[in-house]
Amino acid sequence: MSIPESTIQNVLSSVDIVEVVGESVRLTKSGRNFKARCPFHNEKTPSFMVSAEKQIFHCFGCNEGGNAIGFVMKMD
Repeated sequence: MSIPESTIQNVLSSVDIVEVVGESVRLTKSGRNFKARCPFHNEKTPSFMVSAEKQIFHCFGCNEGGNAIGFVMKMD
């Protein structure tokens, strides 16, 4: 059973990725973005970025990335 694309887009447009990620990860403001240590691998310096403007996340250490739904799926 697949979820219609329109439903997925409605969910994504009604949530803020900064709030979604911020419930699991301690974010700090870094210019126009937010940064943190990646929740998907061990690291000492932050390489995990969240863009409020683009509504995406990306880790430059392990190359994980995606939108709010993808983040929740990866965390669970």
